[in-house]
Amino acid sequence: MKFCRAAFRFVLLFGSAIGFLAISGCPDAKKPATTPAAGTAKPQPLTLLVVEDPALGKAIAREWMGRTEEELKVRDVTLADVGGASRLPGDAVIFPAAMIGQFAERGLIAPLEPAALEDSEFEYRDIFDQIRLREMRWGGKTVATPLGSPQLLLAYRADVFEKHGLAPPHDWAEYQQAIDQLAKWTAAADSKTTEGVSRYPAIEPLADGWAGQLLLVRAAAYAMHRDQVSPLFRFDTMAPLIDQPPYVRALEELVGASKLGGFADERMTPADAFKALRTGRCAMALTWATSNLDDSSTGENDAAIRFALLPGARQAYRFATKTWEERGVDENPHVPLLAASGRMAAACAASSDAKRAQGFVIWLAGRDVSQQTGPHSMATTLFRRGQIPASGRWTGSLSPETSRQYAETLAQSLSLPKAFPGLTIPGRVEYLAALDEAVRQALEGKPAADALAGAAKKWSAITEKLGVESQRRANARSLGQGDP
Repeated sequence: MKFCRAAFRFVLLFGSAIGFLAISGCPDAKKPATTPAAGTAKPQPLTLLVVEDPALGKAIAREWMGRTEEELKVRDVTLADVGGASRLPGDAVIFPAAMIGQFAERGLIAPLEPAALEDSEFEYRDIFDQIRLREMRWGGKTVATPLGSPQLLLAYRADVFEKHGLAPPHDWAEYQQAIDQLAKWTAAADSKTTEGVSRYPAIEPLADGWAGQLLLVRAAAYAMHRDQVSPLFRFDTMAPLIDQPPYVRALEELVGASKLGGFADERMTPADAFKALRTGRCAMALTWATSNLDDSSTGENDAAIRFALLPGARQAYRFATKTWEERGVDENPHVPLLAASGRMAAACAASSDAKRAQGFVIWLAGRDVSQQTGPHSMATTLFRRGQIPASGRWTGSLSPETSRQYAETLAQSLSLPKAFPGLTIPGRVEYLAALDEAVRQALEGKPAADALAGAAKKWSAITEKLGVESQRRANARSLGQGDP
């Protein structure tokens, strides 16, 4: 490709020899070597840090070597390794999308030059809108390139829906009604599965790390009033809003659905839920299409699987007036949650050759390269319109028709005019753990309002520990604004 040849020439001409520290931090890095005037010396290999995704790192190293004939040093690191690091000793880093705030606020990654984003091979405007305009940015600057951000969608069995006269629900009230009707399917004689395995009308991801995000997914359309900018915290004080009516309603509905659907005790991830749908354990699930890299077998119900946008809401809560308001006829009722999953790449601020590091992350997220490497990770999916025809690379053994329908639904979700900002500020893990606990308590019988009141107190304590003012600035940047 044109960019690859250019990148290779750039590496040969301008690369500097770089010494790198281990994550534990031994301060004996060598000074960059001077490039000979003749430009004949090869540069030192780039160092790529990969946070808990070794398969992706190996795939990228193979692709880089195959296209440039240059070595790429890949260092697999854990969240614990980078969680308290004062610098990232490498040129580039691949990380969970939701960590963007933690890295950006501590100055560990460097903003990308606007000119770099205009590279013809990168095709910036081909990226889905909400990723391009929201997930890649921090404080108004683009600081990372995407490698794919899976979205929770409504996946369902078209054959079962047709048998019961159902259509994909448009809002959460219709979703609850669908669960009620599908309960008849689970009781039917022809719905039996392997002995001892339960079958459900629906399954929602309630595993650790997902229960709280599921609540945000369900509350997104309720909490994103047309006038609301910061739906999780008060913009000026960082007081949590998680105990307010939109979240209470969403949690009450979640509990009701789990009891009616019988999945309250299931602790599934989105991948588990998709597998359950493929094997006939449920008629619909909140999940996305995944490719099990260890098992390419076809699910018994793959041909009947379809995808739709998550249910939305006809009403939104206006925090300023503490009232519920009907959405206007020109307002889309669907609101996706951002940064729930996925991977991103960024140039490390510690790189001794910032231009070369930025060129690498741009190359990595280009349509062709990302299409070759991304499917090797269970945490990514397609993120460009131009990748829709090749969507089967991310969906395993699903039929081409089903894979494309998934890709088009994902594209539709990430092109909606309004999205709910995910928890990307420092403290994300702690905030979500408190929210997980609140969901658990509600599922066990505690009133939703009381469970969320407890979560709000914990959120306030987390914010206080991390610093109210610094968290306020981080929240503003996460919403695309500069320092408030």
